[in-house]
Amino acid sequence: MKKLMMLVLVVSMVVSLFLVGCTATEEAVETSDGSSQTQDVDEASEDGASDEVQETEFNPADYSLGFVCWNRNHPVVQIMEAGFLARADELGYQNELYVAVEPNLADAVALGEQAIAAECDGLVIYVLDESMKSLIKDAADAGIAVVTGHTMLEGQEDEYEGLLAWAACDPVLYADTAAEAIGSQIGGQGSVAITQGGFNPTENAVTEAFIAYMAENYPDVVVLDAIEEGFEPAEAARRASAVIQANPDLVGAFSTTGSGASTWANAMQQAGVEGLCIIAMDYSRQNLDLIKDGTVYGIIAQPIYEEHAYCVDLLDQYLRGEDIEFDNIMDAPLVTAENVDDFYSKLDVVDEYFGKTEEE
Repeated sequence: MKKLMMLVLVVSMVVSLFLVGCTATEEAVETSDGSSQTQDVDEASEDGASDEVQETEFNPADYSLGFVCWNRNHPVVQIMEAGFLARADELGYQNELYVAVEPNLADAVALGEQAIAAECDGLVIYVLDESMKSLIKDAADAGIAVVTGHTMLEGQEDEYEGLLAWAACDPVLYADTAAEAIGSQIGGQGSVAITQGGFNPTENAVTEAFIAYMAENYPDVVVLDAIEEGFEPAEAARRASAVIQANPDLVGAFSTTGSGASTWANAMQQAGVEGLCIIAMDYSRQNLDLIKDGTVYGIIAQPIYEEHAYCVDLLDQYLRGEDIEFDNIMDAPLVTAENVDDFYSKLDVVDEYFGKTEEE
């Protein structure tokens, strides 16, 4: 009897183990693709893992990035473009410039709309003025990741719907740097002019900070009302020359735009004066040459290349599913005769993309 009971128990255990094995196999099959009831459990698990790996692979070559701006052939804008293109190429993204040839807002917006229609995966949209808010929103509504460079938008995340991040230097900090340099060079006396490429959020903030710093630290300096240079070189020089002629006590000038160094160099020549303490913006080759020959005192080296390269990094991180910071502040040092040579090498990559577009 005992032997019979033992035999029954053994048979029951074998049957139970068999049924458990079948159930595990069937469940494994059902959680993979259900294509074969006889598929081995380990094989199903391997197939599932393989499918998961394939789903998480990221290839930048499958994604396209665009840069929206204006004034395509301006030497400063070319530095921005080179930063965008070089980094996108380095990371392996398809990339395209949607940059208007002239400094024309309507043309820039139209090209931005073209980028949206082309279904770019990511866009760097330069905030030329307040109207760019609607373009950013349109791009974001179309499922496009949008960041901006060269315009500081700290604390304005809610004002730019759809914008994921910005990368720029702090205009207040570099305005203070310029004001301190000019104030000390002119001995805290005389009149100082301010010119802007245009009246826009970035340049307006720089002008306001410059005036505030000068009033607090060099109260005897008279800062003239800012005027618009514009982007046509001859007209810009004519306007600056008129300021020189109307203000015999003018001893310095600050331009908040990249062409300001040449504007004031030409204006001094037209007005027949020399020795004004001029500080402008951006390390274009022409501007560095004007520092080296002593025509202008210095420039603020806005990180115009670095900003737009970093914008590509931000898009890359976002497209890979990583979190990115909205605020990204970068440095903008003063360039004078003492450190001008350090900045020529930064222009080599610009030459690679666009050739030598300025006089050596």
